[in-house]
Amino acid sequence: MTGRPIVVVRLLLGAVLFVNGFNWFFKIITPYPSMSDFVHYLPPPDIVGALIDNGILFHLAKAIELLAGIALLANCFVPLALVVSMSVTVTVFIVDVFKPDFRLRAFLMGTGTMAMSVTLLIAYFDHFRPMLALKGKPSADPAVADSAITGGAAADIFGRTIKPLFMPLVVISLAVGTVQVGWLAVMIGQYVADPKAIYQVRPMVPRR
Repeated sequence: MTGRPIVVVRLLLGAVLFVNGFNWFFKIITPYPSMSDFVHYLPPPDIVGALIDNGILFHLAKAIELLAGIALLANCFVPLALVVSMSVTVTVFIVDVFKPDFRLRAFLMGTGTMAMSVTLLIAYFDHFRPMLALKGKPSADPAVADSAITGGAAADIFGRTIKPLFMPLVVISLAVGTVQVGWLAVMIGQYVADPKAIYQVRPMVPRR
């Protein structure tokens, strides 16, 4: 019953992550930061600007988004992509949702991406059961799977706890994911019609 909606959520999240990651390396959305925006202008004086100024951290975050987006769209290594991308998703959620100046676009993108990620983590929960083992054990032979590693009672309890959240999250994810992708498509269309750098729409300090 949830198979097709989960596929849609996976594709929606994949599209969001892909566009956000791709835009850093190749400008397609004016309000979102890209590498080209900061050749002659300083990053903004906030946490995002600090990450950009650091150099490698923002490159890494955007590479994770891009690769995770490709994996979700291609339906390859999905459980791995979900886990790795959460390192970026949680940070984006905190920055976008809890910033002092409320912005609807940032709030929607932060909460929407988090909702879709959590929904898919629940949908692929069986892949994560072994990670909930109370006491893990090293593998004697990495080439041979140990079918006895299932996560045990802790995984069962966690599974029963999150089960009631699953269907409401699916509905929420479909709604916010559709709005997110639609909004991104509009911003891409605006950039194609009138390509502008971020410093042309918000005040930024030139490099000396």
